[in-house]
Amino acid sequence: MKIEANDKEIQDIFSLGYFNIPRFQRPYSWNSEEVESFWDDIILEKTENYFIGSMVVYQTRKPYFGIVDGQQRLTTITLILSAIRNAFVKIGEENLAKGVHKYVEKANIDNEDEFILKAETSFPYLQSHIQSFDGYNVSCEVGSEEKKLEIAFDIINRKLRKAIPELAEESTGQPSLFTNHEKGAAQELKDFRDKVLSLKLVFIQLDNEEDAYLIFETLNARGRDLTTSDLVKNLFLKSIKNTSVSIDQSKESWNALVKVFDNYGESNVIDNFLVHYWCSRVDYCTDKKLFSEIKAHVEDCPTRARHLLTDLTTTAPYYSALLQPDDAIWSKEEQSVKSSLKALNLFKVKQQTAMTLALLRSYKSGYLSLRNLKRALLKIESFHYCFNAITSQRSSGSIASNYSRLAIELTRARTNDEMQVVLNDLTMFLVSKLPDKEEFIVKFSELEYTSKKTKHKAIVKYTLSTLFTSNNGGLTIDFENLTIEHLLSESKLKSDCESAVASIGNLILLDRKTNSEEVADKAPVDKFLILKGKNYPMDQAFIESSAWGNDQIIARTRKMAESIYNNLRARIV
Repeated sequence: MKIEANDKEIQDIFSLGYFNIPRFQRPYSWNSEEVESFWDDIILEKTENYFIGSMVVYQTRKPYFGIVDGQQRLTTITLILSAIRNAFVKIGEENLAKGVHKYVEKANIDNEDEFILKAETSFPYLQSHIQSFDGYNVSCEVGSEEKKLEIAFDIINRKLRKAIPELAEESTGQPSLFTNHEKGAAQELKDFRDKVLSLKLVFIQLDNEEDAYLIFETLNARGRDLTTSDLVKNLFLKSIKNTSVSIDQSKESWNALVKVFDNYGESNVIDNFLVHYWCSRVDYCTDKKLFSEIKAHVEDCPTRARHLLTDLTTTAPYYSALLQPDDAIWSKEEQSVKSSLKALNLFKVKQQTAMTLALLRSYKSGYLSLRNLKRALLKIESFHYCFNAITSQRSSGSIASNYSRLAIELTRARTNDEMQVVLNDLTMFLVSKLPDKEEFIVKFSELEYTSKKTKHKAIVKYTLSTLFTSNNGGLTIDFENLTIEHLLSESKLKSDCESAVASIGNLILLDRKTNSEEVADKAPVDKFLILKGKNYPMDQAFIESSAWGNDQIIARTRKMAESIYNNLRARIV
């Protein structure tokens, strides 16, 4: 491997030729804090020729380079130069604007204008909305990368306006005659331009793209380590050679996978998906060891790499459905599947994800029946309600590893008999880990809710909803829109009944209108009369007495706990 390294300034680098962000690189990913920090470092720092690290490239053909490391910095510098160019235009300094634009776009050997930095993943947003001198209206789909570019560009423009107040004024198309700066707006912008162009870095040039793939695995971009998904993407694109000039199939497959998770707030969602996928199909593994396992699995075998990428792309929508059940499409018969997945998200547990992913994938593939899917998810939901939501057990790791083992067995099963063996093993595993009844009752009695004690609100609402079926005496219950009502009203909190009022034994679910307009702050005996008149399922709610006080609340709490525990154990067994 031949490597050449030289100190260069940004203006020298941008004069060398054209830089392409290659297929294995991740999209633009800097957040607001990183952009602001970079601006402060290079603009506010008084040091001349500020050093910003290294840049690693390989030459494809003269004068075109692929970027291995440094694309986040180079993209941000392009945003800054574009913003400075636009600012020159705003104050009427078009010649100065054109001078800066030469570092954004310049004529090639055919005398055709070409952008110095080219990024395929954000095309045409970066080109049309930021790099273009005059701007051109090209409709484009705005994804997560484009949004980050937009936010970064907005931050830079705000920084410029703050530094140079004239830029905030309405443009007259002429240079400003009035300024609060000794130098004037044009000179301030020149100073900013010169600072950016004089930034120094170590320019490292490699011989070829093969070396670039290897170097990429070991390098970090400024302020952000390469993630597992960055490395896996690089590995796929290195292993799967492109066979078409017009379509990069492996890159398009990876982009399709990423697009599934475009609207998720979590930055590490793809990394989590890769871990849970691997645990559901290949072997139990932690995030730290995942890349080395995938690399050993696909290295020197393009066919295996292609099959893995295809399966990841197919499985991604199933994982998305686990994360956001409300956004997935479910048939009427599948509504209980959606309900169980929402409950697991409510409990904030991840240990079961490999298994739930395997269950949903086997069902979607036609190997697992809907009946068995519902039963398995209900078992898992019931277990984690007891294990995590109520008793707050700590897992030593055996929960996740056993789920992984079962998920892999389920994934390999093809016949109903093979499926049933795995589901029976799941039942035995869950029963063996289930906390005992007395522990459940003690922890259950600690559930409480008032307008000031909201920590348990979501679990309390879920718990109260489990007392009823979705249809009681012909009355359909919409649990989503029910609210929590205190039988002994919160107005009693000023007395010595605070713990009783907050206790789950004093709580029921009601529709908003009945809660706010009819029962309100009435005495419990009056509330009971109103509820009975509305055919409220008093027995199912364990309201057995018209008298209501601390003793009745304690008794109801225990009866609820015993009933719920018995029911969840029955569902698991």
